[in-house]
Formats: sequence, C-alpha cells, structure tokens
Amino acid sequence: MADEMAYDDGNWYAMTLGEFIGLLVDAGQDPAVVFRVVDDSESDEDGKVVRKLEVVLLPDGYVAHAAKQCAGVHKTLRLLIEGGVVR
Repeated sequence: MADEMAYDDGNWYAMTLGEFIGLLVDAGQDPAVVFRVVDDSESDEDGKVVRKLEVVLLPDGYVAHAAKQCAGVHKTLRLLIEGGVVR
C-alpha cells in the first residue's frame, strides 16, 4: 500500500477511525459536517452491526444554510453559527 493516496477517485479506502478523523482535521478548511445513518446491517451473534453513513464536509459559508436543513444541530455548532464564528 502506498503511504500517500488521493482519496478523491471514487474508490473505497480502509483505515482506522482515528486516521479518518485525522484526515478530516488535517483538511482544516471544513468547520462542520452533516451526516446521516443510511443502513445498519443485521446484528451478528455477538450483537455487532456494520453501520453505513453518508457524510458531507461543509466549508465555511455553507454551514449555516446546511444546518437549517438538518433534523438536529449540536449545541456547540449552533453557538458558533449564532456567534458568527462559522457561517
């Protein structure tokens, strides 16, 4: 496996959750995300499920509008929007 990968080619990539969060943090341009659970698999004999999510990264300037379309907005993000820190 290559150390440097371009993730915008439409292919699936496997990594730890920590590495994925690091990618989001390193991007640095997107102050918020919106997400939804699309599907949960049947649970296995240990009660484990595979959860499929859709995630959208939102650059500043698009956050407040997108948040209005969501079923819920976390209190921290709501306060950042209300305070004008995130638009």
